[in-house]
Amino acid sequence: MSILRQISNLARHSAIYAISTTLQRLSGFLLLPIYTSFDYIPTQSAFGDYIIVFTFIAFMNFFYLYGMDSAMLRYFFLGKKNRKVVFSSTFNTLLVSSVITTALLIFFSPEVASGLLKSADYSPLIQIAGLILLFDTLGNLPYLILRAEEKSIHFMLFKGLRFTLEMVFNVVYVVFFRLEVYGIFYSSLTASVINFLVMTPIIFRYLTRTIDFTLWKEMLKFGLPLLPNGIAFMTVELIDRLIVPKILGKEALAVYGANYRFGAILMLLILAFRNAWQPFFLKIADQENARKIYARVLTYFVIGAGMITLFCTLFIEDILTFKYWLPFAGDFYILNNQSYWQGISIIPIILSAYCFYGIYVILTPGFYIEKESKYMIIFTGSAAVVNVAANLILLPLLNSFWGAAWATLLSYLTMAITIYVVANRIYPIPIEWGRIAKIFLLASTLMVLQYSFEIHFALRLILMLFSVIFCLFWIIRPGERQAAKAQFARLRG
Repeated sequence: MSILRQISNLARHSAIYAISTTLQRLSGFLLLPIYTSFDYIPTQSAFGDYIIVFTFIAFMNFFYLYGMDSAMLRYFFLGKKNRKVVFSSTFNTLLVSSVITTALLIFFSPEVASGLLKSADYSPLIQIAGLILLFDTLGNLPYLILRAEEKSIHFMLFKGLRFTLEMVFNVVYVVFFRLEVYGIFYSSLTASVINFLVMTPIIFRYLTRTIDFTLWKEMLKFGLPLLPNGIAFMTVELIDRLIVPKILGKEALAVYGANYRFGAILMLLILAFRNAWQPFFLKIADQENARKIYARVLTYFVIGAGMITLFCTLFIEDILTFKYWLPFAGDFYILNNQSYWQGISIIPIILSAYCFYGIYVILTPGFYIEKESKYMIIFTGSAAVVNVAANLILLPLLNSFWGAAWATLLSYLTMAITIYVVANRIYPIPIEWGRIAKIFLLASTLMVLQYSFEIHFALRLILMLFSVIFCLFWIIRPGERQAAKAQFARLRG
């Protein structure tokens, strides 16, 4: 099978995963007009509390899984054990550890709430968070099975159900029952429980009562080094949500967190791509041209991510400050209180940061194939150190959440550089530097122009059109354009 044909299969699965992953996170975007309305979440400080607790959930998710999800996926493909044995050993051990961890969180919730939110009165939020983590940990394992079986359509349908549940229960608890921040967490817990129950047929298809402790130890040896790696990654991704309120206050965190979500649009696409990428690169690892395929995927990603970043740089403010009208809601903005608009300008910086995260993801195959997961902490660890240091320096220096945005960019750049240096020794791939340099130069030049001058909307449209033409005729090769046309023709057929 040709390189372009294989990449086209990867793109097909990635597109389906993109829909499902976007659905999973889309509720957060669609609900922003509610979350940023003082009618439902009465203060920016309350919205800041919501961000802090969900940051805590994201960190704890790695402690609940301790790398066993990645180990399970690897041994589904490259292990010699029966898949039922692999799944059962993973599920049963995670069930025990998750129940124990949730019980500890509930018991010590007053102390955790005092540390996070400066008041033990918020302990019910910590208890709800513990239950969400329990059901999410167990309910997400069947999604790994669907990825391993490349059942991307089923994956999308189940994620779509989860999205619908989140939306419905948010409207019920927050809008109708007026439960404010507690309503957000009640909706997440309800959706998590229902999601777990719906996924049980897939669980029971693979689940047995036994645990292969020899296999479990081998999986733990592979997965456990990914725990500090995951914690370091979440430090890069979320530690600013804990530092910003300490230095600038919860109101600044609310503005920063609301706008950061739009920068995370690219993160959603990368997560969707990663869902297809890991099974893909493991499946073709033994092919003679595997490294060439990985390099070509990197080129295509940089082109696509660069164009998304460029489009958002030129037009995101127009999109977010445009007044919309719906017959059942009247006039509204996506950010439904103009006090949140001051953070819109950080969005292109966050998008740029995630471009480097995507490069990091694409350079990971060698560490899975060669069983060198121990190196992963070097990349995320160095990025975490850079992120914390940059936040502590830049936030008070700039006296603005811009410091957190620049810290995010610096940390993901660090992650991409360090993984390239080590991967080039362990498992080098022939990167197409010439084409990548062209898209970086194009995007960075136009971003500097946008930030330096107030460019008229019509001129921005012209610049965007020029960028598309430049990519199509000076970066994309003629054979690739023909292959893309053929693929679209097959899709139409």
